[in-house]
Amino acid sequence: FGLFLNGDVFMRSSQWREEVKASFEIQTFFKGSDQELKVYHLSGREIGPTMLIFAGIHGDESGGYLTADRYVGLKLIKGNLIIVPRLNLYAILTKKREGLSGRDLNRKFLPTEESIDTDDKVALFAKSLMDRADIILNLHQGYGFYSPTWIDKTRNPIRWGQCNVIDTPVFDLPDGRRLELEHFGQRVVQKINSGIGDKKYHFHVNNTNTSNQGSLHKEQRKSLTYYALTVKHKMAFGIEATNHCPLPQSISYLTMAVNAFMESAGIVVEAFPSTSPAAIASELKRNEKFSGLIVKINGVERFIHPSG
Repeated sequence: FGLFLNGDVFMRSSQWREEVKASFEIQTFFKGSDQELKVYHLSGREIGPTMLIFAGIHGDESGGYLTADRYVGLKLIKGNLIIVPRLNLYAILTKKREGLSGRDLNRKFLPTEESIDTDDKVALFAKSLMDRADIILNLHQGYGFYSPTWIDKTRNPIRWGQCNVIDTPVFDLPDGRRLELEHFGQRVVQKINSGIGDKKYHFHVNNTNTSNQGSLHKEQRKSLTYYALTVKHKMAFGIEATNHCPLPQSISYLTMAVNAFMESAGIVVEAFPSTSPAAIASELKRNEKFSGLIVKINGVERFIHPSG
C-alpha cells in the first residue's frame, strides 16, 4: 500500500512488517513524567499496510484522543496499527492547546533534529515512529466547518471542521513515484459522506497547498503531517471533525473517517467501532469511571478522565 503511481495502488512490503505475527503490544515511554506516552502496536494475521494514528496533540480537542482510544482493542485480520492516543499528555491534563513548553506541539515538526525545549523530545519520538508506517493520520477537532467557498463566518476556507487535510494534491518522490493524496482523500470522503445523512456535516478534502507561496496556511509547514509527507515521504492526513456539535457526535464523525481510511487502505478488521452517537455517549459514560489515567504534574498526582 501507501503509494499511488498514476492512480494505481501497489503494495510496498517491508522486512519489519513481513516478520510480524498477529499480536498486541503496549509500550510506555517517558514513564512517570508529565509527558508519558503509551503506544499500542496491533498486527493482523495477514500481511498488510501499517497505519500510524496520532491523537491528542492539542489538549483542548478531546474528541481526537477519545476516538483513538476506541481502536486500541481492535482485532485485525490484515494489516497493522500503531496508535498513540495521547501524544501531548500535559496539554490534555491541563486542557490546553499548548504542551509543557507552552508552545504548540504541532508546530515543532521541523526537518532539524535540534532540541530547544522539553516538547522537542515528544516530537522527535513521533518522528521516529513514522518510519514504520505506510499511512499516517492525525486526529483533531476543528472550529466550524471547512468549505472550499465562503458561506459564512463558521463555514469557509479558513475553518477546519469536517475535512480531511492534505498539504498538496500530489507529492513527487525522488525516485519518480508519486503520492496521490487528493485521489485517495476524495475516495475516503465519499465513504464517510455515504454514512452522513445531513449534508451540513459532510466532509471535504482540504488542500492547504502548504508549500505554495499563496497558501492560507503557511504555518502548516511546521506540522506533523507536513513533516511526515515531505521528510519521511509518507501518505499523511489530518482528520478534523467539527466541535460545533455534542462530543459523542464529533467522535462519531472521527470514527467514520478512521474506519473509511482503514478500509480504503486495505486494513481488515473483525469489527469496526460503532459510529452511533448514542452508543458512543453510553461508552464514554461507562468508561469514565474505569479508564482514567493517574499522572503527576509538578509532583502532584492527577486523575484524568477519558472525557477530558
